[in-house]
Amino acid sequence: MPQQRRRRRQPNRPFRPGPRLGVGGAFALCPSLLVGVVGMAGAALMPAAPAWAQGVDPSNRPVAAVRVTGLREVPEALVRNAIRLQPGGAYDAERVQADVQRITRLGRFSRVVATVADDPEGGGVIVTYELQEQPLLRSVELRGVKSLEESDLRDAIVIQAGDPADVFLIERARRQIVDAYEAEGFFRVQVSFDEARLEDERELVFIVVEGPRVRVRDIRFEGNEVFPSRLLKEEVRQPEYFPIFRKAHLDQGLLTLDAARVRGFMQARGYLDAQVDRRIDISPDQREAVVTFVVNEGSRYTVSDIRFISADGEPLIFTDTQLLLAMDLKPGSVFSEEAVARSRDAIQNLYGKLGYLGTAQTRLGIPEPRIDIARRFAPDAPQVRLDVTIEQGQPTTVGKMIVRGNDLTQTRVVLREVRGMTPGRRFDRTGVERTVRRLNESPLFRGTSVTILGDPEQEVRDVLIEVSERNTGSIAFGANLSSDLGIGAAVDINQRNFDILDFPDSFNDFTSGRAFRGGGQVFDLTLSPGAENSTYSISWRDPAFLDSDFSLGLSAFITDRERDDFDEGRDGATVRVGRRFGDVWSGSVGVRYTFVEIDDVDEDEVITDVLEVEGASDLTAIEINLRRSTTDSNIEPSRGSRLDLGVEQVGVFGGDFDFTRVSAGITKFWTVDEDFLNRKTIVMASLSAANIIQNDEAPIFERFFAGGRSFRGFQFRGVGPRGIVASSGLESSDPAGGEFSLLGTLQYEFPLVDNFLRGVVFTDQGTVQDTIGVDEWRITVGTGLRMKVPFLSQAPFAVDLAVPILDEEGDEAELISFTLDIPFR
Repeated sequence: MPQQRRRRRQPNRPFRPGPRLGVGGAFALCPSLLVGVVGMAGAALMPAAPAWAQGVDPSNRPVAAVRVTGLREVPEALVRNAIRLQPGGAYDAERVQADVQRITRLGRFSRVVATVADDPEGGGVIVTYELQEQPLLRSVELRGVKSLEESDLRDAIVIQAGDPADVFLIERARRQIVDAYEAEGFFRVQVSFDEARLEDERELVFIVVEGPRVRVRDIRFEGNEVFPSRLLKEEVRQPEYFPIFRKAHLDQGLLTLDAARVRGFMQARGYLDAQVDRRIDISPDQREAVVTFVVNEGSRYTVSDIRFISADGEPLIFTDTQLLLAMDLKPGSVFSEEAVARSRDAIQNLYGKLGYLGTAQTRLGIPEPRIDIARRFAPDAPQVRLDVTIEQGQPTTVGKMIVRGNDLTQTRVVLREVRGMTPGRRFDRTGVERTVRRLNESPLFRGTSVTILGDPEQEVRDVLIEVSERNTGSIAFGANLSSDLGIGAAVDINQRNFDILDFPDSFNDFTSGRAFRGGGQVFDLTLSPGAENSTYSISWRDPAFLDSDFSLGLSAFITDRERDDFDEGRDGATVRVGRRFGDVWSGSVGVRYTFVEIDDVDEDEVITDVLEVEGASDLTAIEINLRRSTTDSNIEPSRGSRLDLGVEQVGVFGGDFDFTRVSAGITKFWTVDEDFLNRKTIVMASLSAANIIQNDEAPIFERFFAGGRSFRGFQFRGVGPRGIVASSGLESSDPAGGEFSLLGTLQYEFPLVDNFLRGVVFTDQGTVQDTIGVDEWRITVGTGLRMKVPFLSQAPFAVDLAVPILDEEGDEAELISFTLDIPFR
């Protein structure tokens, strides 16, 4: 039966609810003077008994009068407004039928009958609409509501004064109140209504007996033999009660989903017949519950045989052995639908890499070979035979590359992100997704689409790339606050789609932002004066210098920092040339010059390491770096790894110092969970090491320090060897830096609110010391928050709370470390 659509009463307007539940529109017209059409809730519409004795057909006779009877409280004007049949016109049975439907849809009547009678004073007919009014509610009241907000319940039930006193609507509202309570853990709630008062006064009074709120004390499993309970419990989202931190109110809807998740977990591992039910045991005081998932695992299904079939009868270009090697499923392996999907994708990619696009379409609109995997279950054993039917088609060559949407960006900047689609060569189907991902992850574009044009039968097909350009330039004024560097102001001019050769043709080009744009280069100018630390820098980088695999970067900086015992100033410049070796490996060579000046030295407090470099120092260096990256994103990686190797020779071009520094680091990302909003729970592990080979050759400003953001739980530069006071020869609390560094992090990051707030739990471990070793190991554990503001490209706020559980004498602890950037645009 169709449900009633409720509309709120508008001031000074008649109440007009939508179609009534159970009121139909079946009408009949008998060849008689009396024809009835009845509409009743819950009953079929029946025509009234015809008066056969009259023997007169009302069709096409004039309508002498239209009457409405049975009205008590409903204004007649409301009904008349729904009637289209008018006196003086010809009688029309279809119009009468439509009038009955419109009157019924007013929702104010339980019975609607249209009768036709002879006009005794003339040759026409009199049409009468006989109505039986539906009682209306004078008021709706909730009694006994204590634990929930009454306003929330009223919004949930969607019934109010002026609505029909319909039994179905009332029962639906009662059920909605029960559901609202059960969702909050009131497992024993009872809701009724005063029937006598409803009958006599037309006042609807819901009586709520809340009962105690039930919390889940324990979650158990019963009947599981193959899968341990601790493993199945990871699929359950219903929390267990933990004092103070988790109330864990029982949610039956959530338990239903949990049972489905546990069943899906087992089916994905070959137990296709798995069944999961749940049992809820309530404590005597009805305040606590034990939830038991009753599991029937069934048998594990395995693959008995795999057969490959050509859809067109032509020989397959791959042998059975080659296809089996690509597939997850093999004879004897455990069968699951997930493995079937992975095997299908593997075969499609195998063909796609050789240009066999096929005629099927993925959700992204990318052509792919049609792979059908038929499952044939054995009648007497838990085994599955797979028939893999492959529609190969013919290989396709890449034609022209067409780029649209790049109004400012040069086409070559778009094309350098293309993978697997080189004109004149065969398609690599996997390159289409890689191209879309690379373009969308770049700071230049969003909403990228790639369409392969032409018909599947064509040997050469063009490619259309459509991009939407981002706003790549910004001028930001603001403040920064950091537990490491203090407070300061900031002015940042950034253009991520810079073109150093695009000079303006007019002043309007410059002011409108159309000059110096479109080359895919990065320009950044930062002016950040601060109370303790000031930084001024300018940099330019072309990631594809002269449209090649090489990159070129230039930068210069000036920094000044006031410390307790001395002031430190650094000026310098760097030139860096890099090269890509495919999409995984890259390398770079950098040359830097740094001028360092140490002044305002407090000779009574300063350590000897600072006194040794008082005054001006020159430093030159050449650095070689090599990186291997397989992460799924350069911005927010969730899978893959990064490996960094580096060596730097200081003093190669002269200067006051001569030493060698080597470094290595690896970071690994795992996605351990992903919810229906595509929010990922990520585990990150990293380990980095660095060493200065020559002992006692590196000045203090080139040594390794840790603390603050680099080692949470310790102050900035709070980890590492301490210096010796020059005036007394005693050990100081000031850091002197180390020549060996080994730092590691294990971090668990999870979503909290939407996509802008995430939480982390972590442990930082490592050491900074004078010689290679781990005899001065430190460990901290902590938790933190990451907040992303929608109008910023990166998370501007990070706060971590960490506690050292293993430290060394002289280390300086710091409970909270944070960074905060406040932009004013």
